[in-house]
Amino acid sequence: MPDKPEKLNPESYVFERREFIRISGNFVVSYSDVTTREAKSDITQTKNISAGGIFLTTDRKFPVGTVLRVKLRLPDTPDYIDIKVKVMGSHQRVKGVLYDTRVKFIRIRDEDRVFIRKMVDYSLRKGKEGQKGDQSEK
Repeated sequence: MPDKPEKLNPESYVFERREFIRISGNFVVSYSDVTTREAKSDITQTKNISAGGIFLTTDRKFPVGTVLRVKLRLPDTPDYIDIKVKVMGSHQRVKGVLYDTRVKFIRIRDEDRVFIRKMVDYSLRKGKEGQKGDQSEK
């Protein structure tokens, strides 16, 4: 008689849906809705960033699938990075005032994506070096 198969505990598995590693970062962005061709744009900050998308605060809730034009300002770049993004989720943070909005890049120049990826990698390496230093001082 075969042994009973071991029951799997779904809580013991961690699934990472993201393809790219994100880092925290407050970078200046402007955004406008190109889906409705609305001329209104707003300026805000990112909360985190990866080579595949950003998490930012917006002044309104955007339906999933909305296409935005984002101009992102990063350190050590002479100009804004111009990106088209697709809204993956938008949730109220402060009633009627602030929304946390997740977006995925759908049109970005290759060199801009490489720059973001290098910035993320540098930040991660720098963070690990700082953690090693903190541990050695204890």
